[in-house]
Amino acid sequence: MRMSSLHFLFVPALLAISFLSAAQYTEVINSNRPSQTMGAFSVGKQVYQLEQGISFRSGKFDRFYNASYSGLGSYTQLRVGLFKEQLELVGTLDYQMDELSYQNAVGTYNIDRSGIRDLGAGFKYLVYDPFRNTEKYKVNFYSWHANNRIRWRDLIPAVSVYAGAQFSIDTIYPYQENFSPLFRFNYRPIEAPFVSGTALLIMQQHLRPGLVVVHNVGMRYILADVQQKKMMSTVTYSTKSKWSFYGEYIIDDSSLYSDVTLGGGVAYLFNNNVQLDVAVQQSLKTTPSLLNAGLGLSYRLDRHNIWQEQPQSLTETKLNKEARKNNKREEKDLKNSERRTTKGLRKLDKKQKRIERKLKRVK
Repeated sequence: MRMSSLHFLFVPALLAISFLSAAQYTEVINSNRPSQTMGAFSVGKQVYQLEQGISFRSGKFDRFYNASYSGLGSYTQLRVGLFKEQLELVGTLDYQMDELSYQNAVGTYNIDRSGIRDLGAGFKYLVYDPFRNTEKYKVNFYSWHANNRIRWRDLIPAVSVYAGAQFSIDTIYPYQENFSPLFRFNYRPIEAPFVSGTALLIMQQHLRPGLVVVHNVGMRYILADVQQKKMMSTVTYSTKSKWSFYGEYIIDDSSLYSDVTLGGGVAYLFNNNVQLDVAVQQSLKTTPSLLNAGLGLSYRLDRHNIWQEQPQSLTETKLNKEARKNNKREEKDLKNSERRTTKGLRKLDKKQKRIERKLKRVK
């Protein structure tokens, strides 16, 4: 399955940058897990978040030396809110341990493997936030229907862009290819460059309370020999009882691997800073057939101290900004007044001393 050109992505991205935006800090943890998509909103300034998962992974490729593998994988994502509410630093590490088995004319071979399957880092920036104008999203106390129906403005997504780099420091899983050792028999060996680029356009829609849709479209391994186009969407529904359910599809397209993967899972909000999850993903093709199932934990260290941990509307932000300016102006006027008073008192003191010296001479 081939995806069309990604050049059209830059048009909405450039248009979105023209809007004023700010990320929404939330009182509860904002995790990308258990889906593979990346949400549009950052974790918030001075928030440090760790998202960790361990999973059983297996694959089978009957037409390719009757190959198969099975093992464990560990996926870690570190998210750090930087000096701006919209900006987030994202680091990812995927480590895999498995046994690869294949057959040829001589017999069956087994290879024990372990190494870094994916290593990357980059920055995500929120360029447009439709919820910034909170006046449009106030609760209607007179109509349940008005609060739960899908409105036209709900279709406008929050938009973020992600730019980063992929690092290849191991030759076991180049381009995350699980059957890479077998390519040397029929094709040239696969070699990934030490550094390649990643670009992603992220869109997130809140269609109704608890219902969120996230879209990611982008490209990985930019400037490398094997570039990977990627498109994925996730639908998440959160209940009032701290449970959330999700389903997603992932489309991968490269010269090494092209397939559609379906996934689903459930997450439980243990408390405001801890989330537990379980998820499974399965590819549709049998060339190869890939399965990934596991558990995950998301934890954040919350040092957010902006706005008393509450998002503000544009009006409130402007009023606070104007109040800060007025306070600075008053402090400056007070200092100037004190300086003038001190200067005046010094002059009076000098005059008093001159008068006293004159009186002494008269006496």
